[in-house]
Amino acid sequence: MGDLGAIVIAGGAATRFGSDKLATRDHAGRTLLEVTVRAAAEVADPVVVVGPRVDLPVPVLWAREEPAGSGPCAALVAGLACLPADVTHVAVLAGDAPRGAEAVLALRQVMDDAAAATVVDEHGREQPMTAVYAVAPLREVAASYGDGAGMAIRQALDDLRDQTVVAVIDRWGAAEDVDVAEDAARLGFRVDPGGS
Repeated sequence: MGDLGAIVIAGGAATRFGSDKLATRDHAGRTLLEVTVRAAAEVADPVVVVGPRVDLPVPVLWAREEPAGSGPCAALVAGLACLPADVTHVAVLAGDAPRGAEAVLALRQVMDDAAAATVVDEHGREQPMTAVYAVAPLREVAASYGDGAGMAIRQALDDLRDQTVVAVIDRWGAAEDVDVAEDAARLGFRVDPGGS
């Protein structure tokens, strides 16, 4: 586990959800972000959370995309800057996808010398925020992104294709995320006002 870190992207505006969806709680009282980060910490160390600081019961490194709210690619760039030098592979996970970490070890296993491994969702789409990347080639392509503001995070997968991107069918539901209240309810989170 020592060579595998994680970046949890947690700075989105949640415009479709209508409130802070990462503060929505499950029936055990845990926030969506806590569930996601706890799961990431079980398979990766360190865990870098890119977003506004909140209290979490597990140790994490904090980063913030610049400017704040400038998108997942900017969060990826900020998270990469926080990774220690000995981390050779990094799981990139969405803060609103509580099962994302369930795919991480399987993705890491299938990589061999590939630059990235990602899940493919039920619609046949690769999920760049449910993926494991080799850090060296990821840093190399991300160096051309500047701060990454406004860029699509999918660019990272596209830029790594000539070094091989492996795709695995999402048999874990790892890419299932919370965009609207119905998603939260389906994934076991309460949808009462404020998520409390």
